[in-house]
Amino acid sequence: MNRAIEVPELVFSDWYPWDKRRSISNSEYPGVYMMAISKNNLSGHRPSYADVCYIGMTNSHKGLQGRWYQFYRSIQGKSGHSGGNTVFRKLGHYDTWSESLFVCALPVICDPVSPAEEDLRDMGIVAFLEYDAFAAFMNAVPDQKKPMYNTK
Repeated sequence: MNRAIEVPELVFSDWYPWDKRRSISNSEYPGVYMMAISKNNLSGHRPSYADVCYIGMTNSHKGLQGRWYQFYRSIQGKSGHSGGNTVFRKLGHYDTWSESLFVCALPVICDPVSPAEEDLRDMGIVAFLEYDAFAAFMNAVPDQKKPMYNTK
């Protein structure tokens, strides 16, 4: 079957403060996300790759919210998210940080639980978009190959 695959433009939501992450539209679905840890209030601003400290993705049935829960557990010292474990090792327990955590997302609406053919393609697009975000980061921040907390 030959068909063109429509890949969404790499456009993330505005930054949300960590405690408002569930307010990001469609975050119950899979997708790509970026995080920033900053003294500045990034809330409501368009993401800048210069602020990004972590890029991640999920195709889990629990969507972005489920993945963020794993990250949250890790920055509290409980295992569950590789990037969160790295942040915890460098910054310590989330409750002790002097800077604020922000997140933005690009959800992809699909059904990872009982995927139809189109859902499987969309889940592949999620993986593509994560690599596209890494490439955009490298282009925007040429002195870094990846965000500081992406260790893999």
